[in-house]
Amino acid sequence: MNMKSNRLYLRELKMDDLGSLHKLQSNVNVMRYITNRPKTLEETENELFRILQMYKEKNADFEVMAVCKNETNQLIGTCAVIKNEADEFEIGYRLAEEEWGKGFGSEIASLIEDYCFGIRKLNFIVASVEAKNIYSVKILEKKGFNLILESIDDENGELTKYYRKDRHNY
Repeated sequence: MNMKSNRLYLRELKMDDLGSLHKLQSNVNVMRYITNRPKTLEETENELFRILQMYKEKNADFEVMAVCKNETNQLIGTCAVIKNEADEFEIGYRLAEEEWGKGFGSEIASLIEDYCFGIRKLNFIVASVEAKNIYSVKILEKKGFNLILESIDDENGELTKYYRKDRHNY
């Protein structure tokens, strides 16, 4: 999923990213709508090992990439395309808090769309987001995703919005 935009590029994660990845995943505000809690260093390390193993297996059902700035090569987030329990390709991303409000979320969403529709030729992609995560909701709606379901999440009791975008709307 090596993709590039004006300000960002996506690349595979590597062991050298552990510090930056943990800084991202240990931030309570970044992880609020993902796991509802920050991750420990051990959890981040285990997750990174699992991702690196998936690269070796060339598993197209589980792709997680580093989001980096073109100018500095700094890792500022991650994004993913993962086949969910419903056998659909679900997209997601997380972005460093200090980078919020700069339009990077929309830029990442565009990169993921280009990859999913332009390269992978998927017929559709989905995204789920807690309703309280208003900025992610705005990004999905601005990018033309259609709200198809709202439900209460069994794990955290929060209202979750489920979106879909078809390739012909890309």
